[in-house]
Amino acid sequence: MLPAITARRSVFPQFFTGEPIAREVLEQLIQAANLAPSHRKTEPWRFRVYQTAGKERLQDELLDAYGREKEDLAGIARKFGKKIEQSAAVLLIFLHRDPQESVPEWEEIVAVGAAVENLWLSLDQYGLGGYWSSPGFVCGGYGDWPGAAANERCLGMFYLGYADAPELPRPRGDWREKVMFVSDN
Repeated sequence: MLPAITARRSVFPQFFTGEPIAREVLEQLIQAANLAPSHRKTEPWRFRVYQTAGKERLQDELLDAYGREKEDLAGIARKFGKKIEQSAAVLLIFLHRDPQESVPEWEEIVAVGAAVENLWLSLDQYGLGGYWSSPGFVCGGYGDWPGAAANERCLGMFYLGYADAPELPRPRGDWREKVMFVSDN
């Protein structure tokens, strides 16, 4: 697993080739996401996959979520529209809150993050790249996203595509500066 973790990187839509992603590949990625852990097995992750003509629907939903009355709507439409067009697929990531609230919300948010990380770690084996974007207006409250259930909230978009990207530096601080070992020694 360590090679998959070290190969994981963010690849942005400007580096996508435009080649479509087969539905079977997308299903394998979602299957990997579905293997994430969740407390009390609430499995709070939900995904909407937008491809081909579905990406036009995503652009409409995005503008609805942003607010069509806002002055800078055209700029938002250009910025996000370009990223959506460059992507072979865009996944919307949702938290589907356990109706019984049997676990704290933060645990379900973390579980969704684990599901996305599983998906992300699986990209390299298919030659795909991607990244998770979470603009504030996308990540609103429960039921805010068009068509979302009252117990669902969007946690962002995951742009996907076959990539022709340069190897970019991915600096990380020394892990030893981020840990404290506590023992009886």
